Amino acid sequence: MHRTLSRLALALTLLVPAAVAQWTANPGLNTAISTAAGDQSQPKVVPAPDGSFYVAWFDGIASGWDVRLQRLDAYGVKQWGANGVLVADRGYSSTQDYGLDVDAGGNALLTFRDDSGASDQIAASKVLADGTLAWGPTPVLLTATAGFVAAPSICGTTDGGAIVSWTEDSSTRVQKLDANGAPLWGAGLTWTPGAGSYSVCDSHEAGAGAIISFVHQTGGFGSPRHLYAQKVDGSGGLLWGANHLAVFDGGSLQFGNFPDFRPDGSGGAVFSWYDAATSLLNVYAQRVLSNGTEAFPHNGAAGSLSTLRVRVSPSADYDPATGETFMFWTEQNLTQSVSGCFGQKFDAAGVRQWGNNGTFIFPLASTSITGVNTQVHQGGAFVFWVNAVTNNFDLACAGRMNGNGTVDMGAYDASTVVSNKSRLVVARNSAGNQVLGWVDDRSDAGDIYVQNVDCDGDFGPSSWSDLGFAKPGSVGTPKLTVDGTLSLGCPLAVHLADAAPGALAYIVVGLADVNLPFYGGTLVPAFEAPFGTFLPLLTGPDGKLPITAPWPGGVPGGTELFLQYWIVDPPAFAGFSASNASMGTVP
Repeated sequence: MHRTLSRLALALTLLVPAAVAQWTANPGLNTAISTAAGDQSQPKVVPAPDGSFYVAWFDGIASGWDVRLQRLDAYGVKQWGANGVLVADRGYSSTQDYGLDVDAGGNALLTFRDDSGASDQIAASKVLADGTLAWGPTPVLLTATAGFVAAPSICGTTDGGAIVSWTEDSSTRVQKLDANGAPLWGAGLTWTPGAGSYSVCDSHEAGAGAIISFVHQTGGFGSPRHLYAQKVDGSGGLLWGANHLAVFDGGSLQFGNFPDFRPDGSGGAVFSWYDAATSLLNVYAQRVLSNGTEAFPHNGAAGSLSTLRVRVSPSADYDPATGETFMFWTEQNLTQSVSGCFGQKFDAAGVRQWGNNGTFIFPLASTSITGVNTQVHQGGAFVFWVNAVTNNFDLACAGRMNGNGTVDMGAYDASTVVSNKSRLVVARNSAGNQVLGWVDDRSDAGDIYVQNVDCDGDFGPSSWSDLGFAKPGSVGTPKLTVDGTLSLGCPLAVHLADAAPGALAYIVVGLADVNLPFYGGTLVPAFEAPFGTFLPLLTGPDGKLPITAPWPGGVPGGTELFLQYWIVDPPAFAGFSASNASMGTVP
């Protein structure tokens, strides 16, 4: 094997220990986020560009439901201690929904109700990757009202800002914040219906703007409830019409149901909901294109045409590679005494592809299926749900279905602990790895647990081994993180952090590592067939460089691959530094 080292290679390396992976491969353990005394509830999980995940929750340990946040790196290692970071100390005795997202720099964004003053207000906070509260220890208040405020949502925008939407009295309010938390749209936007009320559901980034969904209660308590959406640009302009887009106005949403949606990656979105106007409950999906055009028939495409069962709580996701939409839901008999997990695939026009009644990944059984979550994957979809087997014994379950509607990974358990589980949430990062979060009462009335599921459907530690750091640069010691599996079809996310801003970074892929005792480090040889050094990329102003790419194919099983960044530091690209090396084995 070729081991010739260039002068650049000889300049690199200073070894320091690597962190220990924390993801567990044992579904009887899972990873505890918070097991503090008292109740913890309403977890949310979002991925960051570097492969890490933020987990937020409400903590009832003190005098009210506080807002806390934890960061897990791509290997599942907690970054901020046992109980994470206290974002807001609140006094509420009950909870409402809140918002969690990341900004363009990979920092966490949160929004929630605040009761620190004489009346409830909407507040927001930004938390940096090191746990610092970027907007200060006191959350930024977006309102100064004596009225009713509720259930805010937040999304980061590509220009480094954030857009917050919330319910205020009978209106939906929207405001954009800059990177420092200052409002950009004056008094903000206010959308008020001619009759009834608007209540915010969900929001997602759309460039410098956002797509926001909300429920229109058309009149009094018993009146129909419809689903609307609006897309705003970075200046607050309405892109989907002054009267907003009626996604669903032909029946009625269930009271208290506020459906979420998924962006389609092209400036549009995929929505799913169930119609509760009659006792024959049914699920629907709709894709809205970037310009506000409905791709499916108005009021959506039904997941099933069967009148012998009812369907609730759908979750839909869009596959940009095929233009198809996948939707899974809880299916029940007419008396709702048995439940299963069923699904449907739609083509680009909303035509059902798995027959008129869809198909199942988990058949009808004498259990209760809740929390169904769909994640598109390699032309098919992962599906996650909670299965209440008996009283006080719930299973967090997973499965995977091919694009042809056949199960290629039968239902299996992501958590087998005997306990009640609820409020299942799922997030997927750029490597196709997923993290499930839920409320679990295995030790008291409620704790927060998570479990990773990689691109192949497996649990446990990363298949990559951190071989140690190399040479520090002019700013810090560059850190390489590899996330993903070397299985064919799974993306490989390689991230660089803590390098000098504006540096030239070369990713080196080799078949061996070299220990240099004189320098005390680990090195991947350059220019080693069949891979070598790839074209350089320029690090950003934060010294980061996220890359997502397929792994080099055609490598025999059992081959060890080694990755490392070689970095030419500014000014004038005069100095050199190097990241740690990482090793993975082709299965």
